[in-house]
Amino acid sequence: MIDNKVKFYIRERNGQASFQYLERFDSVEKAADPSNEGELVEVKVSDIKWDFTKVKEDADGNQNASTKAKRPSREKT
Repeated sequence: MIDNKVKFYIRERNGQASFQYLERFDSVEKAADPSNEGELVEVKVSDIKWDFTKVKEDADGNQNASTKAKRPSREKT
């Protein structure tokens, strides 16, 4: 019997990165207080380093079967 089910796979990449989070405020007093949240302007991500990757089978929502593939660390520029 031929299995006609379509299989999907989920790739989960784990790593580290640096980011810069820019916010806009209407006064310097509000901007100086770290507990205040301003209007989001931009988020810049840099220095990405991948540590490892996991690949999981997602057939009919089943994510129990998994394969962990180790990759060497690398930086994305």
